[in-house]
Amino acid sequence: MITGTYGKTVMTWLSAFSIFCLSVNSHAQTPQESIRIATFGQGGPMEKAAAAYLTENYKKLGVQVEFVNLPGNRALQESNSGRLDGELMRKAGLSVEYPNLLQIMAPLATTNTVAFALDKNIDLDKGWESLRAHTFSYETGTKIIEQHTLGFTTGHAEHNIKAAFRQMLNKRVELIIIDEQAGLQLVKEMGLEGTVHMLTPPISTIPLYHYLHKKHTDLANRLEALLRKNH
Repeated sequence: MITGTYGKTVMTWLSAFSIFCLSVNSHAQTPQESIRIATFGQGGPMEKAAAAYLTENYKKLGVQVEFVNLPGNRALQESNSGRLDGELMRKAGLSVEYPNLLQIMAPLATTNTVAFALDKNIDLDKGWESLRAHTFSYETGTKIIEQHTLGFTTGHAEHNIKAAFRQMLNKRVELIIIDEQAGLQLVKEMGLEGTVHMLTPPISTIPLYHYLHKKHTDLANRLEALLRKNH
């Protein structure tokens, strides 16, 4: 047995060390919250930047993020059902059609929806209405385009956007409607510079927002507060 002043000092130190070890062990065993977020499309520079930004901010909240790429409509079905935990970023107001998704009211990015064409002289000065006069294709599940061209008889959706570009090369459609950055990336990847032209000005410019399933209401509130501090 250790006695005296030295013994009391040792016992005090051992007691403090035991508490420290228990604290560290408890912290190490605390599971980090993990969520899976849906993405769709080619994953261009805008999407990669948004994913990195969200990953950084979720980390501050003790949440680990995994991104799952799916076709556009299936991504929304999976996140609205709760099988996935949300959407990377979509247009505002998506909760009307998908009521289980909560919009985080701090925009992540601004997207320009543009047209690519073989004929650089096509005039789209009437915006979305201009598309009624031209055949066009776009990626399935792109809600911005779907909702603004509802009822148009000249457009159709393709599951593979590269296939849509090949349709244009074969002159089966006049235009490809797509996000500007994603379109420029595809033109470069497919070696179509000088053949396919981006028409200006953009058809539309709108902000994009992150969405979480309503089962994560508390997390959504905390994330929104954090993102608002960054603006």
